[in-house]
Amino acid sequence: MVTALQLSNRRERLLDSAGALFSRWGFDKTNMDDIARQAGISKGAVYLEFPNKDALFKAVVHWEFARYIEDWLRRLKADPENLSIARMVQHSLAAVDANPFVKALMIRDQRVFGSFLRRDKEFFGLAISMRAELFTQLQEAGIVRDDISASTLAYLISVTGYGLIAGDEVVPAEKKVGFEEVIRAWGLLLERALTPAQPRNRKAARALLISMAEKMQIALRNLDKPGTEENSAR
Repeated sequence: MVTALQLSNRRERLLDSAGALFSRWGFDKTNMDDIARQAGISKGAVYLEFPNKDALFKAVVHWEFARYIEDWLRRLKADPENLSIARMVQHSLAAVDANPFVKALMIRDQRVFGSFLRRDKEFFGLAISMRAELFTQLQEAGIVRDDISASTLAYLISVTGYGLIAGDEVVPAEKKVGFEEVIRAWGLLLERALTPAQPRNRKAARALLISMAEKMQIALRNLDKPGTEENSAR
């Protein structure tokens, strides 16, 4: 009998293997046979977890987003400074840059995502939704100005962050600025633009941000697991 732990380990190995192959070969050129071989499991076992490649790809997106949040949290927790918009943004972009799959997602890399993005538009929307929830909480905590809606802020941060990451693909080499300098400067600009005149308790806001990010990470890890409420409703 296959135990729950074995199923969990198989699923994680499958998601890791699929993510690596999608990043290397792209969505269109990667097939379920390749993924099964990379994961060291049978093709039938792959289909026990996911009905088709689209469903597997969506699960990989959620899995890699959770991994990105884990890296962001690690950077945030290791930062001795209290929470600021600048530091939050800098750590976020650095974590995106360190994750090839999420970075490709943010710049809508056609090599990686191929025909899938033409059929499914939800991924960029997922990032905006997560940021909108985050900005709502930070506004309530008094760390972010509240005269601009959280949804508008989430949209602006998402599209400008996309531009910063995607710009590396189109800007001539002699015009490029180092990524670390770019995110430092952008964070400082956002700090000036978004911080209220009298911000409240930054320490409490830091704890709130970490708690929210941890909840998002758990939710993303569980989003495509069999038996979850969302999957049961499908």
